[in-house]
Amino acid sequence: MKETKSPVKTDKIGAKIKLNNLLKRAKENGTEQGPLTPIEALVTISQDEWIWQAVSKEILDTMSHRLVFHSDGGLRREILMTQNLNTAMDAASIIVELDGNCVLIETLEP
Repeated sequence: MKETKSPVKTDKIGAKIKLNNLLKRAKENGTEQGPLTPIEALVTISQDEWIWQAVSKEILDTMSHRLVFHSDGGLRREILMTQNLNTAMDAASIIVELDGNCVLIETLEP
């Protein structure tokens, strides 16, 4: 079980340093993953406006693996799909590192 830690407060300078470090890590991880195929969100929420979207069948047909998040309470939630196992493993390891819960990688049906 994960230990809960008391929140750490920081000043504006510390917050900027943390944000810069986070952005740097995100860019490095993006570079390591290589080119990604953008997939639009199913729904975009902007203030009180909801915009529903769909992913084209051509993009979905290229996906080979699905990442499924398992919470401590046993809930299952699909997180994302990838085009190959290496990308799925990279994404799962980052999610586990950040959250500490279990991420299942499933092969999609051909």
